[in-house]
Amino acid sequence: MPKGLFVLFTAISAVVASLLATNTAFAHQQKAAETTVLFNKRSGHLEIMHRFYLHDTEHAVQDLFNDKHADILDSEKTQQQFADYVSQQFYAKTLTDQTITLNTVGFEVDGKFFWVYQDAPLPKTEKGLKLYNGALRDLWPTQINMVNVEGQGPVKTLYFQDNKDWLAVYF
Repeated sequence: MPKGLFVLFTAISAVVASLLATNTAFAHQQKAAETTVLFNKRSGHLEIMHRFYLHDTEHAVQDLFNDKHADILDSEKTQQQFADYVSQQFYAKTLTDQTITLNTVGFEVDGKFFWVYQDAPLPKTEKGLKLYNGALRDLWPTQINMVNVEGQGPVKTLYFQDNKDWLAVYF
């Protein structure tokens, strides 16, 4: 084999191996979720959008619901169960500890994500909120739930990980 062809073949092989390794890495669980809490003054609602990696939810539902046939992709029952679970793992309070009652609005599979939506009338909070996000942290201690709070000045971000339960955000 000519030296130039060998070098080209080696370079192409390295690129292909790199791409295969990248795809394998993306197939693993992320154990991370993102939530947006939006103060929507136009609608008069506090809108909460939870985004989970679909791959994580596929693993989680079988353990959470003790059902080897749980199917987040094709079973509306499993999707509803997971949405209910998420709703029972996310709480909001005012800084004076008044509970903000959240309603589950819906859920959907969108690409590689599973979304759960909640809302509540805008709280009459003047300076901040207390939030709790335990979704999947009971199943995986390494789970990290990031929460972005928007619509009250600059975006504020909270990270629920390790032993962090209730966190406060100030405006």
